[in-house]
Amino acid sequence: MSKLRFTQAQRAAIVSELDAGEMAADVSRRYGVSISTLYRWRVKCTNARQPAADSRRLRSLEDENQRLKRQFAELTLDYATLRAALIRDVRGDC
Repeated sequence: MSKLRFTQAQRAAIVSELDAGEMAADVSRRYGVSISTLYRWRVKCTNARQPAADSRRLRSLEDENQRLKRQFAELTLDYATLRAALIRDVRGDC
């Protein structure tokens, strides 16, 4: 027996029936797929809808990370400069 192949659009339509409140057993019987397959499709369709929001969030976190790295580098440089000046001052090399 060959496997049934559903396109991504067909899977999304079937999942939307689940989201509309139909029973998973009825939908699975109607389309000839298992209930676990329906739930797996639901997870994939949900993840397919969210990448835009996730990518925006990821991009903003990456930008913030770069900003914080720059601030850290500047503060580290300031610290090293001040420490060197303090050591020279204590030794009386000025």
